[in-house]
Amino acid sequence: MPRFSVVIAAFNAAKWIVPTVRSALRQTYPATEIIVVGDGCTDTTGELLASHFGDVVRWKNLDWNSGGQSYPNNEGIRLSRGTHIAYLGHDDIWSPSHLEQLARVVREHDPDFAVSGAVYHGPPGSRYYQITGMFDDPRAAENEFFPPSSFAHRRDVVERTGIWSDPNELRAPADCEFLLRAARLGCSFVSTQTITVHKFAAGHRYLSYRFASGLEQERMLERLSAPGGEAEVLEEIRKDIADGAEHPPLRYLDFDRFSAGELFRTNRRAKGLEKALPILVDKPHWLKVERHAAGLDWYDREKHPVHGAYRWSGPNPNPLHLVNVRVLSGFVLRIRVLAFAADDLAGLLELDVNDRPVAFARERDAAGAHIFTVGPLAGPVDDGLVLRFRLPYCARLPTDPYRRRAGLALSGVEVVPLP
Repeated sequence: MPRFSVVIAAFNAAKWIVPTVRSALRQTYPATEIIVVGDGCTDTTGELLASHFGDVVRWKNLDWNSGGQSYPNNEGIRLSRGTHIAYLGHDDIWSPSHLEQLARVVREHDPDFAVSGAVYHGPPGSRYYQITGMFDDPRAAENEFFPPSSFAHRRDVVERTGIWSDPNELRAPADCEFLLRAARLGCSFVSTQTITVHKFAAGHRYLSYRFASGLEQERMLERLSAPGGEAEVLEEIRKDIADGAEHPPLRYLDFDRFSAGELFRTNRRAKGLEKALPILVDKPHWLKVERHAAGLDWYDREKHPVHGAYRWSGPNPNPLHLVNVRVLSGFVLRIRVLAFAADDLAGLLELDVNDRPVAFARERDAAGAHIFTVGPLAGPVDDGLVLRFRLPYCARLPTDPYRRRAGLALSGVEVVPLP
């Protein structure tokens, strides 16, 4: 009978970690222990865990922030007492039968890695899923990625494969490298053939750490805890995919294309963990769209023959855009959108500035671009502004060879300070 030590690597997770831990405590096959290791947390994660769970959850905060899950995972393994390590992302949710399904696979097959099915949920309204961990081929681990929340490995595996590596020294993300190394060294993988993990990837949610929310996790835990709720959730996903929702496979990239630490830093920036210093704006200033990764909010930057750089939003119909400025006075924003993916979307657009709905004027310039003028808005602004474009849906781009679902093509934003 396996004894699972649940290891949760956390960084400033106060907004979402409570439903995550509750999902681990509501297992039909109880964990031996739950260990939360903070990666140099500076918020109230530790206090929150103590107030909600007392001594049921072991908490240790590392003295420094490494920026990833490797060092917290290694410390959790060191502290563990179970026969198996079951990882749980600090913003993911387990169904009640997750550990029971893993225990069944361990009893029947005794693999190095027991893997359960996981579904990635894109941002609300994005109609984007990725499903992984449902395999028969024992070599699947060489090509298909399984998020740590979906697997448990024998504790002694790390004695053969080595511990989690420093992400700054890796071309691949640390979790990908950990699994690929285990597969390369001959570790065995067996799937439960059942989806028991619901993943809300921070990397799919642009600026997710800067604007943290646990509403998706709370709602999912509530649904999974209700009678018949798990089957209902999975049926909704099945129907949405049958109706055209995106569900690309989760395959490994060619990591040799990247330098050591490149993907690690790119992912941190998309999550809002790293940012450039804001630009002081004391006269009208045009900010073009940037090329850095933005989760499922924006596609890669493209070039228009007249207007220059732009990027399509999507598949999230409610994308965020960071206007990284400092403004000492009141100001006006002029937002230039080159096109919409469907004709009716231009008239359905709504805008938020720093999470507050704002009114705006609409016009077209001589080249046909949409200009949306917001303000005047009150200053000062010390650490940037965040726009949220709200659209009811994303549409397929008719001339796009990739058939992407998009919303609007943003060219940039002009910030005009007022006297």
